[in-house]
Amino acid sequence: MKTMKMALMAGAAIAVSAAAAHADDLSDMKAQLEALNARVASMETAPSVPAGYQLLAVSKGEALQVPGMMDSDRDRVTSERATIISVMPTADAPAGTTISWSGYVNAAVVYNGGDNQWTVKTRDVTGEFGSKFTLSSDTNDDWDVKARGQLRVVATTDTAVGEVGVELKMRGDFAGNGVADMYMKVAWGYWAMTPELTFGGGYAGSLGNIGYGYDGACSCYYTDNADVGFNPGDTTQLRLSYASGPFSMGIALEDSGIYGGYVGDGSSSNGNQLGVAGEIKYSGDMFSGEISAVYRTVDGDDYTGGSVLLADAVTAGFNSDVDGLWQVGAGLGFNLGDVASLSLAAAIGSGPFTEVNNYSGEITTSLPVKNDWWGISGLASANLSDAVHAEVGLGYKQRQTDGQSWALDGADAASLKSSGIDYTTWAVLGGIYYTPVDQLTIGLEGEWYTANYSTSTKALEDIDGTDVVEGDKISLDYEEDNWSVDLVSVWRF
Repeated sequence: MKTMKMALMAGAAIAVSAAAAHADDLSDMKAQLEALNARVASMETAPSVPAGYQLLAVSKGEALQVPGMMDSDRDRVTSERATIISVMPTADAPAGTTISWSGYVNAAVVYNGGDNQWTVKTRDVTGEFGSKFTLSSDTNDDWDVKARGQLRVVATTDTAVGEVGVELKMRGDFAGNGVADMYMKVAWGYWAMTPELTFGGGYAGSLGNIGYGYDGACSCYYTDNADVGFNPGDTTQLRLSYASGPFSMGIALEDSGIYGGYVGDGSSSNGNQLGVAGEIKYSGDMFSGEISAVYRTVDGDDYTGGSVLLADAVTAGFNSDVDGLWQVGAGLGFNLGDVASLSLAAAIGSGPFTEVNNYSGEITTSLPVKNDWWGISGLASANLSDAVHAEVGLGYKQRQTDGQSWALDGADAASLKSSGIDYTTWAVLGGIYYTPVDQLTIGLEGEWYTANYSTSTKALEDIDGTDVVEGDKISLDYEEDNWSVDLVSVWRF
């Protein structure tokens, strides 16, 4: 009986102790819940985004692509990655916006060299050599440290009528001491009216530019200086484009005005003129291609004539017969998976003799001389490893002008006749690039190209006050070689 009494007392003590411990746990849990509720309430009363919005997200992702551009703006340097800022609205707020923010800085030590040779020959009326004069010169070695900075911003907004967005690409180029003048490489706005149809406009590359081959597909940070490209020059335009799967096409109304005039004199020429450009493109995994065309009207008042200085300070006038600029070209691309690729381009065209800066897309020179041209180029590239990429390109272009008959000052009939100019360019480039991460590239590049042109002029009559008689002929041959090597580094964000 005593033993049972002791057992009951012990059990009662244990139960009391357990009840007391459980009460303490409940008190602790209640205090923790009250603290958590207070913390949630404080977070809800302190907004972390602007009023009217639910979420502001900043992340690293794929750079936004602008519909309707169709790779008309050549820029192989820009990173495929970008900082993405996304703002998601509440149900009763305006549409949300996504901003893609990226850019790069590159710097390179660049060497340029070259030489040229002029040869002038005269023949008398019988065809015998009268004289031969040759002048050769070596271009002084040119060493530079050059740099560029670029910022690209793309902003898109989903609206009730479709996606609306803009792209801004700002650049500054440096070559030594002094500050750079910033210029807008691309200023573009667009409206994606449907998932396939896009209306856009602004300043960008022409649809007539061939985005394949030597000039269109190379990395080319500080090479690609030869006249073997098929770029009619960037310009302001309005564009309508269509894209469905791998197929796309577009047509653009372009401004044909040229700032630069004759021999880059800074004057404005070919004003109040328009042009049109179009492109059809297919982009597949193993094969891609395009057909592009451009036509730009010419202001006859800006291309009506000029003058040539002849022997003994005699000046002859001539007419240029420029009636417009046009080009038709095609490009093909072949991919062997992630191992190698081949890019080919070809084009024919006619119009005033123009030169385009391969880096800015600006028409730097426009001469009042009609010339016909054709060319072909190719670029082969290979991925030697996950981080090393190599490429080599070859290009050829021929220009030819029509012969001209010139009347000397005050003469009623032609006194001289030119055979026209034959102008050819051969070029080769190569580069090897090390990209350990997307934010950094180090490359070694080189380019060599040669340009040759020849022309001749024949006297159609005896020229008073000179030794020139009817049948005399003067010919000019010019040849130049150019080469460059650079070590470049590119830093991206």
